[in-house]
Amino acid sequence: MPQLPHRRSSNSTSTASRSTATKFIPNLAQLQQAIKDLPDPEIWSENTCLTAVLVDNKRRFIEFTRKRITRGSARPYRWIYEGKVLIRKRDSEA
Repeated sequence: MPQLPHRRSSNSTSTASRSTATKFIPNLAQLQQAIKDLPDPEIWSENTCLTAVLVDNKRRFIEFTRKRITRGSARPYRWIYEGKVLIRKRDSEA
């Protein structure tokens, strides 16, 4: 799969890209690919990050939200995906 420019903050995302992110439902493999491309949430300055995946030669965006969680006495940031995932039987057979 070709490499794509993939990280965009919420401040630089156009309305068209945002609507594409909300209409697109990734499958499990696409979501896993997007997760690999996420930046470190501890140093990312924006609250959201759009990660691109290539689907039928079109760039589709998956949006992640940066949230602070409680982990013992620490409060690290983590990426949260709050959309839907398309799961096909053949995706689970490897």
